[in-house]
Amino acid sequence: MNLSNIIRPIGIGVTNPYIVELDNKKKYVAKFPGNPEGDRALINEYICAELAKLFELPIPNYELVTINNIESFEQKLPNIKMINGTIFCSEYMERVEPVDDYYILTKVKNKEDVLKTLIFDIIIGNDDRNSGNFLVNFKNQSFTIVDHSHVFNKGVLWDAKSLEELIDAKIDISKMKKKPYEISIQLLNNINYEEVIKKYNEQIKNIKKETIANIINNIPQDWTITIEEKNKLIDYLMNRISRIDEICNLIIRGGSV
Repeated sequence: MNLSNIIRPIGIGVTNPYIVELDNKKKYVAKFPGNPEGDRALINEYICAELAKLFELPIPNYELVTINNIESFEQKLPNIKMINGTIFCSEYMERVEPVDDYYILTKVKNKEDVLKTLIFDIIIGNDDRNSGNFLVNFKNQSFTIVDHSHVFNKGVLWDAKSLEELIDAKIDISKMKKKPYEISIQLLNNINYEEVIKKYNEQIKNIKKETIANIINNIPQDWTITIEEKNKLIDYLMNRISRIDEICNLIIRGGSV
């Protein structure tokens, strides 16, 4: 897959994403190696996209696109450093709206995925869930999630040391955005949440370390990450997965943020 055209900047987001077209004629939201937040934002996006698929969550398809002629797009990328390498491209979704209140979510067909997303966000240390990445497509009445550039509780500032400190530490949800969290908790009254949690709990417990390691070890080589950091990412995620009972109990109790 190759980049064929830069359409326009999104206009929001600290990574300065752009809507682009690939040679398959589809539109994508692209984040470039030269974005202001650096490679960590791309690593986070890739890992979480793979984990979201593994966790069977509603997330757009993505492509990793290698670009070797970034300079030829310089005039269309004023907010990006001209660095060749791997671009993270998430398929662009038309006609989606942010989730601003609980009532909107009562209209979607995949309500259970809202609860699963809350579990997912706690596992990946996502404190940045907000109405801009918590979306509804009214055409097909579906809920979906995007944008995971700032996760692992440290955003783009995590390293091996910070990940090590989080292993077995108290799971702190106090930094999660209050509104999407509370909307998600409210939705528990609209679904058979105990059954959903039971099944999802079992599904997550069956995830193997080899599966997580395969995701981490397939991070593109041009994105800067050390072997030690890869190993700590695996350890961090497996620790969170092993604590799924604790996470689910936290949600059932409706812990405040």
